[in-house]
Amino acid sequence: MTPRLALALLLALALGVAGGWFARGARAPAPAPAGAPADAAMMAALDSVAARVRSVRARFERVREPLPAEEAALRRPRAAPYRDHIDLADSLGVGPVTSAAEIDRLAAAGRLVPLGESEFYTIRILEHSAPFVTPDTRALIDDIGRRFRAALDEESLPHYRLTVSSATRTPAFQEDLRSTNRNATTGTSSHEYGVSFDLVYTRWRHAPAAGDSLARGLPNQERLDALLADRLDALGAQYADRLFGVLTRVLIDVQHDGDAIVLLEAEQPVFHVTVARRLAGDG
Repeated sequence: MTPRLALALLLALALGVAGGWFARGARAPAPAPAGAPADAAMMAALDSVAARVRSVRARFERVREPLPAEEAALRRPRAAPYRDHIDLADSLGVGPVTSAAEIDRLAAAGRLVPLGESEFYTIRILEHSAPFVTPDTRALIDDIGRRFRAALDEESLPHYRLTVSSATRTPAFQEDLRSTNRNATTGTSSHEYGVSFDLVYTRWRHAPAAGDSLARGLPNQERLDALLADRLDALGAQYADRLFGVLTRVLIDVQHDGDAIVLLEAEQPVFHVTVARRLAGDG
């Protein structure tokens, strides 16, 4: 690689990470002079990254934000009362759990199952809950993830993963949460039964797919792929309201199908979701 090309590539990567270059729709550097096929290929790959970002931005612009009526359907007072979440927890849950040791015992017995990274969702660091839910609840999260991905496909958007920000809580977790979140219930929470989880709608990470690489076979393929991933993550942040709209419509459908009840919380950027029926196929 020529010194000139190396400098151009480093500058492109730095500007991409800073979030200003492709976000303004700037074009990639001009192709290298004739007679340097490897250099020309690298420049073509950079131009392909820029073109992909422009294309995804254009698709985002065509996605509509949620209608006021769609949001209202999941907000109080039109949303199901919190008592309904507790009633479902009583019939479908394992709790209320009383301690971390009890969560461990329930997990050992298979009544709670772990949540981990998947192609459909990621787990935020859980400071006030444990990454365990009932099998029915995990099946629900997987189903919402599949539906969300299908909705993204309909919009010709990249695959972004859901973010689970809260799962099963003990009373101690719940009490600790109240000190920082006024939205946390002062009574028993449905989170204490292993049947509820929160989906945050302001954090979106793109899930890389095999077809995302635009630089196969080039020496700097990993860096170029990282550049593309960074720009797609930046677009997810820029158009978080559009992804929020897609997820809102998915959750309305999930609720309509009787799989869950959903509350769009007022003081936290999350959907509080509780499983509404048996989904895991084991009783």
